[in-house]
Amino acid sequence: MSRENLCRRFRSIAFAALLFSVHGLFLSVPCVMATSPAADSELKLLLPGEHIVLGTVEHVKSGVIQVNIGQLEPVFLSLEAAAEKGITSIQRGDKLKLVISDQDQFIDFHKAGYQGWDWIVKGHLLQPLIGDLKWALIKTEKGTDEPYTVDEEARHTVMNIPVGVPAMFLLNGQNIIIDATFGDEGELIDTLRAWAKERERTLDY
Repeated sequence: MSRENLCRRFRSIAFAALLFSVHGLFLSVPCVMATSPAADSELKLLLPGEHIVLGTVEHVKSGVIQVNIGQLEPVFLSLEAAAEKGITSIQRGDKLKLVISDQDQFIDFHKAGYQGWDWIVKGHLLQPLIGDLKWALIKTEKGTDEPYTVDEEARHTVMNIPVGVPAMFLLNGQNIIIDATFGDEGELIDTLRAWAKERERTLDY
């Protein structure tokens, strides 16, 4: 077999192996940014340190979605995983939200309009929630000052959080505070475990 034919055969085998691995959310291939195995169930909660990036679909081919997230290398997603999420149509130019862990692994994705993830902000209140105030001003652990609307059912809980005390706030996909807690690190972790358990997430700490 000539060198050219051998190289062509090797590329064919490599591509077949790539297609065979399309069972996860993300595909592990050379020159692709970090990948992650598929979650067993729909992700419902983003943990502290996990964040969302926006990407644009560049093309869809052979069961693989190529996404540009503004980095040197694109991200490759599984079309099968997209179908399992109820994404029945995806094409070039579509916008996606991708969830990245604190270890820079891609762990979930959805269409840009998706609002199903609850998420957590750690920080402390900069001012008390009193009177007719409908939002809480939070100094996040990243050092930014962020205002968030407080759901009526969570209002009493937030009102009882002292200003300046370490706290944790649970927000829904519309960035509205739906629960909160405060205390030392151990108490915060206990609450985090409870929130995660309700949403079928497992904590490593």
